[in-house]
Amino acid sequence: MCVIVTIDLTIQNLCRGRLEYFIEHGFDVTVVCAPTPLAAAIEARSVRLHTAPLTRKISPLRDLLALWNLYRFLRREQFDLVEVSTPKGALIGSLAARLSGVPCLVHLLRGLAYQGKTGLGARLLRFAHAIPCRIADRVISISTQTMEQACRDDVCDRDKIEVLGYGSSNGVDLKRFSPLPEEVRRTERAALGVTDNDVVAGFVGRLTRDKGIVELVDTFAALHETMPKLRLLVVGDYEKRDRPPQRVINEITENTRIKHVEWQHETWRFFGAMDFLVLPTHREGFGTVLLEAGAMGLPVVTTEAAGWWGAVDQAKEALCVPVGDSDKLREAIARLAGDAALRCRMGNALREKVTTHYDCRRVWSLQEQAFRRLLNR
Repeated sequence: MCVIVTIDLTIQNLCRGRLEYFIEHGFDVTVVCAPTPLAAAIEARSVRLHTAPLTRKISPLRDLLALWNLYRFLRREQFDLVEVSTPKGALIGSLAARLSGVPCLVHLLRGLAYQGKTGLGARLLRFAHAIPCRIADRVISISTQTMEQACRDDVCDRDKIEVLGYGSSNGVDLKRFSPLPEEVRRTERAALGVTDNDVVAGFVGRLTRDKGIVELVDTFAALHETMPKLRLLVVGDYEKRDRPPQRVINEITENTRIKHVEWQHETWRFFGAMDFLVLPTHREGFGTVLLEAGAMGLPVVTTEAAGWWGAVDQAKEALCVPVGDSDKLREAIARLAGDAALRCRMGNALREKVTTHYDCRRVWSLQEQAFRRLLNR
């Protein structure tokens, strides 16, 4: 089995434990991504690593070089199955797999990057998504919402795409993400300068416009006058692409009620300091961070763009608001911040949903069964 993605962080963050599961169940796993400083860490997971000149941005010369590199590699190795995901990895990886005669090609559809974009760029992205969907033997969407949108946009044929179980690409590790003992929770909050009387809204992810960080910061600034005990904990890094406006960056830096922590490997510690999570995303294939928060017993506020929202009972398990609607977002945050009993009920209900349907080993088992059916056929 060969897993092709664009960059290393997809392997290390979105495939945590997954490759080891497949090795444990009889697969010989090779990973392909762009050149990476994390090579030793990836290879330490008992997988073989091959790097190709892949880039996230459009770069015709490098893209052709990557296609040639992957074609030669796949033709030489003669894999039984190739799985591709992430836009550039899926596009170039699927073309190389078909040209080299790979018998089984699976496209793991993590999301639709063209959503929310307009003009020529959106059309090019949509076309780039359609190619791997058209030429793959099977497309596995990580959410029903993404699957339905891909079919409506004529990106993928309905008879070729499926969602396994309740969705998700990797599920959640319930041993790693579970409610913290009260004394540990107090310690984590104290380390961040948070008292027992404070109510902490949290955000975990890339600090970009399409994650809704602008609406979140503006909403918090509007609320903290009337809710002086409300705090905002932001965990993540800025990116060169899609950075929020400077005024938002300044607010995060200068507002003493906002605590910004750069991206952390062990995010469970920071979930443990929160009272609820807010992800006002503009587009999201699934929203694994929502599963992680739910596994720790936190209620969540998110938008209808999150690929998971159709799988939850919004009356009991989550608060969902329209994309970009700051008024509704403010109402949802104020509602959770002002009602500890509601936070407890929703957090418990969401944890039950996550533990029942999104245990990582359950998700991996469904994927393994799908791969073996395809290989047998």
